[in-house]
Amino acid sequence: MRLLKEVNHHMSYETITTVCPYCGTGCLIDCTVDRENNRVIEAKGSPHGVNNDGRLCLKGLYGWDYLNDPKILTKRIRTPLIRRGGKGAPLKPATWEEAIQYTADRLKAIIKEYGPDTVMGAGSARGPGNEVGYLTQKFMRAVIGTNNVDHCARI
Repeated sequence: MRLLKEVNHHMSYETITTVCPYCGTGCLIDCTVDRENNRVIEAKGSPHGVNNDGRLCLKGLYGWDYLNDPKILTKRIRTPLIRRGGKGAPLKPATWEEAIQYTADRLKAIIKEYGPDTVMGAGSARGPGNEVGYLTQKFMRAVIGTNNVDHCARI
């Protein structure tokens, strides 16, 4: 507990509440982040978590440490990257707005040239529930114009 008190009073440390990425349960997790060194210091169950009531499984408690391991993640991507100029051109940093617009423009061009059935949407059980699966299939059918939708739950 002494370390925890020191962590909470360190000036560059900040607690960020997020959703645990390991399964579809949606447990809230409080991550203590050292902003100065850009490292996760600690993770614990958020007391505001409806699904987990402040508790976490072993993956939620200790599974975040790979973020700080230079042998696993030597160069984490922290900003969108766009390759302009075709194959072999270097990836260049971009803003989120540029990356989203670039993706939308490329997707439109692909659909125009090859048709909507050349695009596929894939869903995942990791996330906030059936609503995301519904939105994925709705987007693919109504916006893209294809029935090419898959989900990991079919396996």
